[in-house]
This record gives sequence, structure tokens and C-alpha cells, in this order.
Amino acid sequence: MIIENLIPTAVSIGGGFFIGILLGYFAKKLIKVLMFVAGGIVGLLVYLQQQQIISLNQDRLEASITLVLTTLSSSFDNITQTGDISSLGIPLTASITVGFTVALVKG
Repeated sequence: MIIENLIPTAVSIGGGFFIGILLGYFAKKLIKVLMFVAGGIVGLLVYLQQQQIISLNQDRLEASITLVLTTLSSSFDNITQTGDISSLGIPLTASITVGFTVALVKG
């Protein structure tokens, strides 16, 4: 094989890996911030309920959380059903996935 034919594939793999690392790092940091904020809100609500300043309806709270999680789940199902990323090609898709995974684990 001629080396000029391999250059686009190598650039696709390297660029995809770099993009995957950036996306994974951003996703991990965003998840950490969102979990910190959510934990603070829940802690504040529990404290206020313990001090009898507010009263929480736990059934309604559970129904709201279930609705939010169901909505998020269905939106992720819609994204995966479109299959847009599969048209990018196996080398690019695989390198983005590997980069994303590495960033989530190490980032």
C-alpha cells in the first residue's frame, strides 16, 4: 500500500481520539458539577424538613424524578436510533469512543 492512502485514515483516527478525549473530559466534569449541585439541593431540603421549616411530599418528588429520568432516557433512545454517528466510518467512530472512554476513566 502507498503511504498517501493511509494518511487520511491516520488523521481520522488521531483527530477522533482527540475529539473523544475532549468530549469525555467535558462530560465527566459536567457530571461532577451537576451531582454536586443536586446533592447540595437534596441536603438542603432534608435539613429544612428536619427543622420543620418545609414539608416534602415524597410521592410527588419520586414521581417528578421518574418523569425526568424517563424523558432523558427516551431522548437518548432517539439519538441512538437515528444512527448519524455510524455514517462517519469505523475508524473515526471507534477512535472517538476510545478517547471518550479514556477521558471518563482518567480525566
